[in-house]
Amino acid sequence: MIVEMKDVCKDFTMGKSVVHILKNVNLRVNEGEYLAVMGPSGSGKSTLMNLLGFLDVPTSGDYIFDGNDMKNSSDNKLADVRNKDIGFIFQSFHLMPKLTALDNTALPLMYGGIPKQKRREMAAEALKKVGLEDRLDHRPDQLSGGQCQRVAIARAIVGEPKLLLADEPTGALDSESGKVVLEIFRKLHDAGSTIIMITHDLEVAKHAGKIMYIRDGVLTGGDTRE
Repeated sequence: MIVEMKDVCKDFTMGKSVVHILKNVNLRVNEGEYLAVMGPSGSGKSTLMNLLGFLDVPTSGDYIFDGNDMKNSSDNKLADVRNKDIGFIFQSFHLMPKLTALDNTALPLMYGGIPKQKRREMAAEALKKVGLEDRLDHRPDQLSGGQCQRVAIARAIVGEPKLLLADEPTGALDSESGKVVLEIFRKLHDAGSTIIMITHDLEVAKHAGKIMYIRDGVLTGGDTRE
């Protein structure tokens, strides 16, 4: 079991009012599972993603990650888990514009203290996995949107994280580039990666092994597709 959330709630205070964003979320994700979470804008799916990736903490409830209860973990501990165990893929790529594909991919390894030569070798291997071995020295402005997203995927997988979190990974892409990205996800899943993908697109969600739905902060079970 990689992810286990028990009665997780997330509230935000707005003036004198408290807004309940997530309401008693229960979620279990096994190692090697490929899960899609669908929901409309404002449903709480981005907040859920932030909690899953330790970018935020629950107001109440328990989050057990890879067998470890993360409640009361220090900021340094959460940052360490984010760097080593979570791979993030966002709709907007979030690449450093002045860095090459190779150096963008290697960034998490630099923060993790991996020596320069080793991290460049690992970054080159990750880029090969997404079909960009001939674009190592290209900057983002020399790449298409689909290629930039593939660099972002390489960056996410370079440290072999325990969990990949993808937030609308095809949302900024044309249909053909989106198909390429989803095929990469399929190959990663086939190789054993655990993936949680947030999307509003049912056709994208159908590529996952299981679909769950979130609406008004409530997460419900969906179809198992494997």
